Amino acid sequence: MAAPQLQARSARSLPPEPITVGLVLYPGCAPAGLFAAAEHFRVVNRCMGQPLFDPVWIGARDAASGLPAAAPLPLATAAQAPCEAYLLPGFWAETAVDIDVMLRRQRTLIDWLRAAAPPAGVWSYCMGVALAAAAGQLDGRAATATWWLEAPLRRRFPAVRWDCRHAVLADGPCLTAAGANGYWAVLSQLLLSRVPPEVAAEIDQRMLMPRANAGHPVFRPVELFAQADPELRRLIGHVQQLAASALTVDTAAAFLAMAPRTLSRKIAQQTQIGAAEWLRLIKLRQVAQALLASSAPVRAISSGLGFADDSTLVRAFKKATGMTTSQYRQQYGHALHSFAGAGELRPGS
Repeated sequence: MAAPQLQARSARSLPPEPITVGLVLYPGCAPAGLFAAAEHFRVVNRCMGQPLFDPVWIGARDAASGLPAAAPLPLATAAQAPCEAYLLPGFWAETAVDIDVMLRRQRTLIDWLRAAAPPAGVWSYCMGVALAAAAGQLDGRAATATWWLEAPLRRRFPAVRWDCRHAVLADGPCLTAAGANGYWAVLSQLLLSRVPPEVAAEIDQRMLMPRANAGHPVFRPVELFAQADPELRRLIGHVQQLAASALTVDTAAAFLAMAPRTLSRKIAQQTQIGAAEWLRLIKLRQVAQALLASSAPVRAISSGLGFADDSTLVRAFKKATGMTTSQYRQQYGHALHSFAGAGELRPGS
């Protein structure tokens, strides 16, 4: 069945020509965002009744990518007909070493990007931004990235104006987004740049586009993937199983079979905050996740996580985040709940 066309209800004129977007594959990349982009562009073109995006597959074919029959254009061939923009996917990196290994592996791609660029735009997400930065495409521009790798990125690419507080940043022809699923932020930004806002909202609803739900930045130091130290990763899992009222630096140190002073020094070195505060944030992050995952009352959440009482939880949560539990739910949970509710099945549906 043909997709019904959406009628633009804005005075903004649509671009007369589609923008050619190179979907860049490379060995070791996470290609899900490229497939999502290709499908997204297809749906937008059909809904608008005219081509706004013309995707072209480029790069080295990778057996792990699952790319179907048609092979992508080799880099040398693609250089003969430059695209107006290139979408550069990320790769998995947990440490600075992972970044360096991939930069060494992708010297050919980086050199190609350096030559391909201005005025072409480079849109990158997750650790794809490291490749864009290595190619000089982000020099002098504001860019974001997965926040726990901000420090090594700053050291390696000082010419980039890194600001990892944002999920997505646009600066000139370049667009960067954080996180392994940052391609959704890129696609939303591109849609808003090409069609009237109310039409973009209709397409979003029709495609059930997910919404970012990053949560409060105060919890970043206790995110699992933010821990370079494997012992702190183990400790997070253990603390999550403990009652909040029973949690102390001594009990945490005993789990790792080390002296409390040694654990305190390790946590301070790795996270730049005190051990007791770090442990408390693990439990409060569980509170935050519970607030967003359900409509359970604070009393039930407090009991389930082992706080002495709900007033203790409320005071600690407000001190850490500057928000009440209800304010937190409203600010960080509304998008998640609206997306989940859009696909909710009811009896008889």
